[in-house]
Amino acid sequence: MANKQEKADRLLDALVAHVHETLEPGRIDGWLEGELDFLLEQAERLTLGEMVSAEQVRLTARKYAIEVELGGGIPELVGEMVERFYDHGIRTRRRVGEVVDEATVVALVDKLLEVPLSRQGIGWLSRNPVLLAVLAGGTQLGLKTWLHQGVPGPVRGLIDRRVPPRWRAGLELRVQDWLQERLAALLADPWLYSDDNLGALRELVLVAWQEFAERPLEDLRDLLDSEDIQELFVIGYDFWREFRHSDYFATQLDAGVDAFFDKYADLTLRELIDEVGLTREHLLDDALRFGPPAVQRLKEKGMLEDWLRRQLEPFFAKPETLAILDD
Repeated sequence: MANKQEKADRLLDALVAHVHETLEPGRIDGWLEGELDFLLEQAERLTLGEMVSAEQVRLTARKYAIEVELGGGIPELVGEMVERFYDHGIRTRRRVGEVVDEATVVALVDKLLEVPLSRQGIGWLSRNPVLLAVLAGGTQLGLKTWLHQGVPGPVRGLIDRRVPPRWRAGLELRVQDWLQERLAALLADPWLYSDDNLGALRELVLVAWQEFAERPLEDLRDLLDSEDIQELFVIGYDFWREFRHSDYFATQLDAGVDAFFDKYADLTLRELIDEVGLTREHLLDDALRFGPPAVQRLKEKGMLEDWLRRQLEPFFAKPETLAILDD
């Protein structure tokens, strides 16, 4: 029995040494390439639906999207990343237009003017009493400023002395009411939202963008600093933490998983890889970038050998294996 166990131990040592030799720096690249080609070949024979079900993915998605509570370190990490991104980006000499091209802005403006929601939103604004009051108040203030600057001082003094304050106050209220009525009528006029006028609005926005695009990125610090960005993230993060627990989000998540499986369940794994745009060259490049250094560290620390022995020693200690060695 001892002789058979000694043979088993020698075989185990030889197998571990063989794996170590296969993963030597001069040979691991070829091994990784061969294994990748083997896996891709097998991926052509298996479909997504055969390997995993929609229910399994739904449960996993729900666990990480709904049930798992994100650690408190995430907002802090994001805050530090935002700080670095902001400092690095704001110091560059690039212009705004070099980061966001005009074609993107044009497409966005055209889409906003096209969708019914935008036109309905403008119509809603025309019926909003608060907005009408603000616009009327601003118009009235501009009118008063113009009159104050355009009317000579002696004339203004005469009016102040001759017209009682209550009359002036009543006149201002009637003017404001009249302005609100006129603004409501103007904003409700379909002519205002005709294609010609919307086209003029488009041109106005693009002219403003062309001027803004020439400004250096560092000028943005006057509009938005890193603390503002972090606070916006916190607001969005707090909303997400509440929203992810809603029934609506769970329903939409399940619908998304179902849509994915309806489209891809019958595709082979290789076809799915191709569908998302990954090529053999992409996969091999990543394998060669991360694989050899990681394996080398595991070997240096003895962790690779420990793992191999933990997997193989039970096999070489089995009576069935020892019986084979005895033949």
